[in-house]
Amino acid sequence: MIPAGRTGLGTADVAKRMHRKTLPPEVRQALPAPISREGARTAIWDAGQIDAYLAGQKIPDLSFGGHSPDELVTADQARRELEGSVSPADFERYVREGSISGPDKVIDGVPHWKRSTVLAADDLLDRDEARLELRNPITPASWGGYIHQGRVPDPDVTLAGVPHWKRLTIRDWDVNRPGPGAGAGRPKGIRETKPRNTANNAKRKARQEFLQALLAKDEATSQAVSEFAEREGISRRTVWRMISDLRETGA
Repeated sequence: MIPAGRTGLGTADVAKRMHRKTLPPEVRQALPAPISREGARTAIWDAGQIDAYLAGQKIPDLSFGGHSPDELVTADQARRELEGSVSPADFERYVREGSISGPDKVIDGVPHWKRSTVLAADDLLDRDEARLELRNPITPASWGGYIHQGRVPDPDVTLAGVPHWKRLTIRDWDVNRPGPGAGAGRPKGIRETKPRNTANNAKRKARQEFLQALLAKDEATSQAVSEFAEREGISRRTVWRMISDLRETGA
């Protein structure tokens, strides 16, 4: 993964910075650790770390520069942190659908995000990292087929021959793509032949009531959502979508 705001370098790029044609194993081992995932075929390094290494300076961490990553920002400030032009309507949709994580804190009824939470949407993921970002991960072979058939968005960046997608690109595509049985359903006028699962309905109602109570007390924080998701065995993105639905209906 290439963290948001960082610049990746392939082997040829690093060699050029070192005025070399190649990077022998002993030279590679002395460099800062690659930022590409463990096991990746192509190594990618962070430009800032390589430059610091070559200058004999302390190797910086991979956090983005500028303001504190824990600083809280409003929705309008948050959307401006993202690369490209994200309109207020698009930002609201991304949050509603779970493509961008929900707010970390609600202050006086106003949702706030940590800057790092928002910028995670701009992280660049390689092919396998993108696959694992799907709500329902598929096999590497199936994912490769999706890419080959053009069913996946074009990569946002190709570095050292490796395609990378923004986390937001993959999440937005994933949440809006048709799923199994999409468009199906009971034809109009046809009654059900089997009773609904009352146990599932009761569980859904209990979850909604719990989340309604959190909203009423302005306690729908990132930590509370994470704890609830873990307890219920569902994803954080699912919980944020439930919260968004409750807010829209005024429940």
